[in-house]
Amino acid sequence: MGLLPGHWPPLDKPPPITEDHNKLVDLSKVAKAQPDTLTNVMAGKCPNNDLYCDWTCTNCIRNETDIDKCPNSGDWGLTLDDGPSEYTPAVLDYLDANNIKVTFFVVGSRVVENYETLQRAHKSGHQIGVHTWSHPYLTTQSNNQIIAELQWTSDAINAAIGVRPKYMRPPYGDYDDRIRDIAKQLGYKIVIWDKDTNDWLSDGDKSFNLNWVEGNFTEWVKDPSKTGHISLEHDLYKDAAAQVPSVIPIVKGAGYTIKPVADCFGDNYYQTNSTLPQQTPTTVSVSYTSLTSSLSSQSTSRPSQSTSKPSQQNPTNNSSVLRPKYFDYSLWSFIIGTILFSCAFLLIN
Repeated sequence: MGLLPGHWPPLDKPPPITEDHNKLVDLSKVAKAQPDTLTNVMAGKCPNNDLYCDWTCTNCIRNETDIDKCPNSGDWGLTLDDGPSEYTPAVLDYLDANNIKVTFFVVGSRVVENYETLQRAHKSGHQIGVHTWSHPYLTTQSNNQIIAELQWTSDAINAAIGVRPKYMRPPYGDYDDRIRDIAKQLGYKIVIWDKDTNDWLSDGDKSFNLNWVEGNFTEWVKDPSKTGHISLEHDLYKDAAAQVPSVIPIVKGAGYTIKPVADCFGDNYYQTNSTLPQQTPTTVSVSYTSLTSSLSSQSTSRPSQSTSKPSQQNPTNNSSVLRPKYFDYSLWSFIIGTILFSCAFLLIN
């Protein structure tokens, strides 16, 4: 499988800021919250007063823009983050065989690497949502960087399947009013979750017991809540993706109807009256950086920095994670590519 045709930013790196993207947002209408520091975010340091409804610090929700659960008690929005990956096709095999539709919140860099898998998911009727280009903590980014993260991902999705998502999920659940205001102007609804499997820990954390994922669902379906739920899993990691066939029978067996998040609201998956610019794919640049995605060791959430193991008795509210564990090959890829291109040019001439 090749890379998505087009000239795209280096994978898993902050994408370039462009005027075409910036003109889509009136920054005078964006909350004046200042970008946080990565040090504060990673340390779980929050302000004494939450002036901008920071979800990771206080679980603050704005009902007019945020979605954290399905409103009807019989609905279950099952979501998978950080793909598409090499493990996504097996997930799709199971979902298609059982006629189940879910929501995939995809990372732009993974779309470029695995666009044919995204095309399959779209063709099968699954909802596709935006999950940024390089998976940063959005509260640490400038306004224009946030726009770039969202819109380069939308551009890649549009190039692959011809639509622009109406829903997005902020990495790590890290967002506040500033991110809300930008997302709203770009046509996005923000989706979080009320049930988190913490399944990303299965990659690299020897203490994580995969049975906890199934165990959590077993407890969650007993919840007497008057609303439905939105659960968080990942299709980026092998063991995490492999849990999907185990948990779906639990949810269905409890009488829930599994559906994409937008279906919980009777809403469209994609932007239908968009004025966003259409990207015309061009020849892939020699500086195109293709990297293998995986994990590094980072903490994942601000609300709780507990080191206790997540369990079915006390599932934590950690957020989704895409943590590259590759070395930084970007510069070397550019240098080597440039040298090879130059050599080829000289030989031809």
